[in-house]
Amino acid sequence: MKLDRALQLRILQVLAASYPEPFFRFPGNNDLGANPYEVITNLFYLHEHKLVACKFMHDDDGLDINGSVRITADGLDFLEADGGLSAILGTVTIKFHEESLKQLIELRLSEAPLPTEEKHRLLQSVRELPADSIKHLTTRLLDLGMDNLPRAVELIRTVLT
Repeated sequence: MKLDRALQLRILQVLAASYPEPFFRFPGNNDLGANPYEVITNLFYLHEHKLVACKFMHDDDGLDINGSVRITADGLDFLEADGGLSAILGTVTIKFHEESLKQLIELRLSEAPLPTEEKHRLLQSVRELPADSIKHLTTRLLDLGMDNLPRAVELIRTVLT
């Protein structure tokens, strides 16, 4: 078995050119420059990843396609440089509850190398903050983290080398 990324791309491009119509010439009479076994193997792989739709059957020669092959919407989106509609529809929104943010901030403060009295005062102040202030503080902390991203990259590089 040989998975071939270039062959997989050619298969998807051929199917995209005939979209939305199904394609019937796989695997025997193909212009892909690959033998039928390689085509079937890579089609099966693309099928498992839901990039193509087709049915398979076993015959005397092994695995074969039963009918036509069609590229799926996921397959078309895979070919798009921007990820297609899947990238838009697959956007994930993460929401943090005010109490969760307070707990994260409190955890970092409790681990900070500060004098006990100052640590206690800061923790108490965070616990008393209203939701808008927690939101503002979180935004400022995120900005600070982004400003220090180059330092984080250097730290990662140091640890990994």
